[in-house]
Amino acid sequence: MRSKNAGSNGGPGDGRRSRLSREVIIETALRIVDEEGYGALSMRRLGAKLGVDPMAVYYHIPGKSALLDGFVETVMGSIDLSLDDPAQPVEERLRVAAHVYREALLAHPGALPVMAVRPLNTPTALRPVELLLGIYRQTGFSPTDALAAVNIFGRFILGVVLLEVQQLKDAGMVEEEGKTYEALLGSLPPEEFPLMNEVFQSGKFIGLEAEFDRGVRALISGLCSQFGSGRQSRSGGQPGSSRRHYGGGRPGSAAKSGGSGGSGGAGKSGGGHWSNGAGKGEDK
Repeated sequence: MRSKNAGSNGGPGDGRRSRLSREVIIETALRIVDEEGYGALSMRRLGAKLGVDPMAVYYHIPGKSALLDGFVETVMGSIDLSLDDPAQPVEERLRVAAHVYREALLAHPGALPVMAVRPLNTPTALRPVELLLGIYRQTGFSPTDALAAVNIFGRFILGVVLLEVQQLKDAGMVEEEGKTYEALLGSLPPEEFPLMNEVFQSGKFIGLEAEFDRGVRALISGLCSQFGSGRQSRSGGQPGSSRRHYGGGRPGSAAKSGGSGGSGGAGKSGGGHWSNGAGKGEDK
């Protein structure tokens, strides 16, 4: 006689299947993509990891599309809404939101290809969008400009994180092949590349998170000066006094689990990077 834990065929009386849930399945699938890459995910592989027949998964999740939607919901749901402090200036609130979204994405690097193309279509996934829309609207953005700002904001963050994760993956290979910046510098004629030589010799790499912070600050400043009224950004608490410090920490630190807030995807169509442009037209 086979024990309940010895295997599974997904039958009605199976012990393992009775312990399955949507949350357990999504968590396990995320672990597969984070550890082995997105290409390793299949319903067969998922079933093996869970110790059940792949058909047992369909009792809880209709198919792979629903599973991928679960990825998006889980990542967006890991964003900690409580880190937003309405007493802070708008620029600081948006900066914190950007860093929290980055952390949530870095916590599940294997899910990035999904986040890049899947829409946000559940309340949990859309709560961060509601938060950001509120910040932009309070700053004087029109509904159309607020939607555009949310989309630009999210796409910037997702794009940076995608490249960041890939660079970290490639770092070892680059070192092994000797394709370092030092080696490159030695091959560049100073008279033809004087500025490159100057930067390599006297400049320094400030780190991925610090570069991200500079880019976010510039983006926020541009959006607010272009579309905001300017009134809200000068009110609130002291700049830089938010409850969480960003700009010099370790890249890849995980976001707090629990609520959701800080960033997400908006609109009726497009990828999980906020949206690819929804809206009914220009505001008059």
